Amino acid sequence: MTRTCFRAAAIYIAALILTFSGCQNEPGDVGLSFISPNDTTGVKYLDSVTDSLTVTSSIYEKAVNTYGATFFFVGKYEQFESKSALKFVNIPADYDSATVLSATINLRAGDVVFQNKTGVTAFTVYKILTGINLATVTIDSITSSTVGTTPLGSYSGVVPDTQFISVSIDNQTVKDWLEYAADTSYAQKNYGIMLQPSSASTTIRGFYSFNNQTANLPYLSVVLTKNGETDTVRIIAPETVSLSDAQSANLPPERMLVQNGIAYRTSMMYDLSKLPSNVIINNAKVELHVDGKASYISENGSRTLVFGLINDTSGFGDTLFTNAFPQDSVTYSVSLNQIFQNWNSGFLPNLGLSIKGSFELQNLDRFIFYSNEVADTTLRPRLKIYYTLRN
Repeated sequence: MTRTCFRAAAIYIAALILTFSGCQNEPGDVGLSFISPNDTTGVKYLDSVTDSLTVTSSIYEKAVNTYGATFFFVGKYEQFESKSALKFVNIPADYDSATVLSATINLRAGDVVFQNKTGVTAFTVYKILTGINLATVTIDSITSSTVGTTPLGSYSGVVPDTQFISVSIDNQTVKDWLEYAADTSYAQKNYGIMLQPSSASTTIRGFYSFNNQTANLPYLSVVLTKNGETDTVRIIAPETVSLSDAQSANLPPERMLVQNGIAYRTSMMYDLSKLPSNVIINNAKVELHVDGKASYISENGSRTLVFGLINDTSGFGDTLFTNAFPQDSVTYSVSLNQIFQNWNSGFLPNLGLSIKGSFELQNLDRFIFYSNEVADTTLRPRLKIYYTLRN
């Protein structure tokens, strides 16, 4: 064979190799890096919509403690209500027997509301009658005997962003706090106060909590006299916590709910009976679709969700958390390979997924998703699993 013929033959063979390799069915973005070439027989695909996998959901309320939040919330909006507890405990011990001339609580509003910035914020101040730990208290532990019924002060008005409001409170109550600071055996204890929303409120306003810079902190201003001298004492509130609730979930039909602050979460169950046992799951992708008209996300809120594996159905305990971000204005998509692999291998029981907001302790933002009951199948929660059979 001449050198020219040999080169032509080599080029022809190379072209054949490229042609056949280009015709192979590559699975694309299904996570081939997770697959051992000695342990597989090909990638397969399962879709909850096209393969009729059963997906169910339920909404549950999880009382949370918001002690570490940047804001505390007070007010009412429709069926939603937030009250807040404050403690002024860093009170000087040298003002016993003083006469209190005036006392005001000063609160600085943030730029966080639910849901009407121009609405009225209205609340009444009451004494807390028993010792509660603000760092652990939740709304389900507050009873009618926790808070007094005698008003100590009140406020009603439209609160501008970043502005302070001042609320005059009962002089005798503040005098009792001064006496208690000087002598803890004093009969009237200082357990703090509750800001309880009143019926005139048409919005829920966020105020800066103690977890902020000094200029934004809530404080008590007291004008008093002792030994013939008048003095003004400024006492910062070192502890605050919100206690939020809703009379009902007020959920549109065929929907799922995730709401911060209260908090509402959604659990989802997936029937994996059509998925062969002991397979390699290359990608398990969960998709949710948002009902934007029914949802409310504040200007400074986070759209991030947190998915977890439920490991305790009695208390909805969860673990293995994964953040989920919006792919566009209406769709969330998250890969949960580890969770589905644990379920399918039998390593962990399939008790479902928990879904909550990443800002669950920070605000009252409300996410509404289409459930598996909605007629339009393109809006239903969707599970896509790419998996590989083991040899």
